[in-house]
Amino acid sequence: MKFKDILKKYGAYAVAVLVFLALAYAYCMPQLQGKVLITDDQQNFAGAVHESEVYHQKTGDYTFWNASMFSGMPNYQIGGGHYTSYTLMAPVNYVFNRYGNPAWLIFIYFLCFFICLLCFDVNKWLSLVGAIAIGLSSYFLVIIGAGHLTKTVTIATTAVVLGAFNLIFSKKKYVLGAILTMLFVAVGATKHPQMFYYYFMLIGLMWIIQLIVHLKEKKWRDLLIGTAVFALSVGIGLGANSSDVFANAEYTKETIRGGHSDLDIADKPVEDTPTKGLDLKYATEYSYGIGESLSFLIPGVYGGSSTTNVGTKSEIYKQMVTNGVSRTTAQAFAQKAPVYWGKQPFTAGNVYMGAIICFLFLLGCMIVPGPQKWGFLIGTVLSILLSWGNNFMWLTRLFFNVFPLYNKFRSVSSILIIAEVCMPILGILAIKEIIQGNVDKKELRKNIYWAGGLTCAICLMLGLMGSHVFSFVSPNDAKITGGIPAQLYEAIKDYRMELLRKDAFRSAGFIAAAAVTLWVYSTGKLKSGVLVAILGVLVLFDMWPVDKRYFNDNNFGSPRKQSATFQMYPYEEALLQDPDPDFRVLNLTVDTYNESRTSYFLKSVGGYHAAKLRRYQDIIDQHLRQLNSGVVNMLNTKYLILKDDDGEPTPQYNPGAMGHAWFVSNFMLAKDPNQECAALSNVDLHRTAIVGQDFADFVPNPHQAIDPNATVVLTAYSPKSLDYKVKSANPGTVVFSEIYYPYGWKATIDGHKADYFRADYILRAINVPSGTHYINFTFDPDSVRLGNILSSVCIILMYLAVVLGAGWGIFTAVRKKKALAE
Repeated sequence: MKFKDILKKYGAYAVAVLVFLALAYAYCMPQLQGKVLITDDQQNFAGAVHESEVYHQKTGDYTFWNASMFSGMPNYQIGGGHYTSYTLMAPVNYVFNRYGNPAWLIFIYFLCFFICLLCFDVNKWLSLVGAIAIGLSSYFLVIIGAGHLTKTVTIATTAVVLGAFNLIFSKKKYVLGAILTMLFVAVGATKHPQMFYYYFMLIGLMWIIQLIVHLKEKKWRDLLIGTAVFALSVGIGLGANSSDVFANAEYTKETIRGGHSDLDIADKPVEDTPTKGLDLKYATEYSYGIGESLSFLIPGVYGGSSTTNVGTKSEIYKQMVTNGVSRTTAQAFAQKAPVYWGKQPFTAGNVYMGAIICFLFLLGCMIVPGPQKWGFLIGTVLSILLSWGNNFMWLTRLFFNVFPLYNKFRSVSSILIIAEVCMPILGILAIKEIIQGNVDKKELRKNIYWAGGLTCAICLMLGLMGSHVFSFVSPNDAKITGGIPAQLYEAIKDYRMELLRKDAFRSAGFIAAAAVTLWVYSTGKLKSGVLVAILGVLVLFDMWPVDKRYFNDNNFGSPRKQSATFQMYPYEEALLQDPDPDFRVLNLTVDTYNESRTSYFLKSVGGYHAAKLRRYQDIIDQHLRQLNSGVVNMLNTKYLILKDDDGEPTPQYNPGAMGHAWFVSNFMLAKDPNQECAALSNVDLHRTAIVGQDFADFVPNPHQAIDPNATVVLTAYSPKSLDYKVKSANPGTVVFSEIYYPYGWKATIDGHKADYFRADYILRAINVPSGTHYINFTFDPDSVRLGNILSSVCIILMYLAVVLGAGWGIFTAVRKKKALAE
């Protein structure tokens, strides 16, 4: 093939890649200047995973147990462990999982959405425009700025799986569809299971539509083949991450995601608590407002971000200065002004699909033929309704209690990713139909009038009458009104109103421009290439400035600024001189249970994670927040971090810390979890072990006297392995200040397997014979070891399928070329 022919056939793809790279790095210009993305979530991740990273650097080994947060927990969702799939899929992961490079993540958005649209038979240039339109949807950029980087990978890669589904069922391209499904499920599925789950809700809906179509057309064979190919491909893709899947499947059961507490708390609304899964109130805390959904069309309809930089020219700033506030203080307030006035507790930015996309989506609903349209339309509507969460509770409760696994996820507003994919795709399919001449010109113009007129009318109406429709008052405003003058609060409300007005007219302008362009094209005065180019420019000019409101140069900083977060404090340096390798601290100078900075250098009773162990959350709620000294002591909390008279964090030695382990002489057999947990407040935990009914068989009968000279010494420590030397004249029971977790920990006494049990609601305990013995606890999860074997098999099958598929493609192409030559 000549270079000219190669350029003609593949040039558009090369141009698309270059455009995507240029846009991504232009958006993240500070990155080219040597700056790095700085986010709270990334800093929390760095604090949480630091001990595991140091352990790997020192030993070359990995640990699946994190000892530095919440007194100890599995690190499956934190980092620090290492699965076989990481090694076998390293080349693929290098391309798609570069979390430290935000520009590359945006590029991956564009690339994956481009591939997705190609799978829907959209031409290359229109796919390029569509990929930009989807990739610049505001939420997709907001989550990068917020540091939710694993979400980006799953959102991007699973879009390709959606496209592959279409190849298999609509195009019958089984080989290509299967390869894309396997690869992109393997790459993205386990990075953020919630995003993957939402996509598969959409794919499930699409399958139901395919089922109806195939039944209607009596194409049972095609349906069965397509279903088998897709299901097998998804299975192999998931199987490539078997160790991750298996480990998290057992872990979830023990976390706040796996079920509500066993404690029967009187003030807990039972009707809002599903049998297994998150508490409904907690899960729906971040629910999108019904009226807030207008942000798809008008970005500032509800203000945007909870902390918006309104600048020093705003009335908010001027009002503060007028009221005698220093310019420095006024400027600091203006940089994080509470402009958002929706119901969510906090938001880093709203969901703006784009005014043009909203117009094209409505147009697509009118002119795109076939059942596919209904899948995108129903998917959009369903995701919007479910995003309303506690504002549309009957549907949310129905899905929580009936739909499998739905109750494992919180922040229900994030299901809008489905609408953010469906709406642009349907809009782009509308342009495809128009370009291909499948729509009567007269009918097209009528639909342009209706779609453009309706969306434009909504914008103009809100722009002109918004001040009469909305109050611009948020339920969360009570947090600020008590501390600011009334005039300043009025200035904040005026800013909200003016932002709505400006953005409404702005959106109306973009819709009008796109509608006029399509109308001119319908008259035959524009070529299709020009139409696509104009729409691309309009989309870019529409989306880019709005995205910059939420994710911009302020999200970047120097590497020095990033590392400054983890500069060692003097008190940390002092505590690290303590020869004890395994004591804990309770840092009361910070939001103890929502930060992991403390865990960077020290082992913390607190931490930051959205899937804490369920029983540990109970302890936090029932005891640690009340500073129950017995519970604080049993966790070997050797130091409390308090503020001194100058407000500086200072360690205070806790003489009551119970050490690494201790012998107990008494047992309390609790009748239920309520008694088991409550007893922690009134039992001498140094002498008595509280045991639940599920471990009653471990309680010695009769109780044996404790040797007053008995000792338990920690002789070796690592995050994944603990060695103790026990010496006692009598048989006894040792309780350890280590968190009980039923999977993965393996205990031995003198090298022989030993059974351990749960005591004091969350700790480990073990019965030991008299004499001197050596106890070892090692965290070696069978789920990971077995999963690694299955992962290896599935990855080999996947790579084999890619090679065979590529070979088959080359073979058929050569054969086709020979046939044409003959």
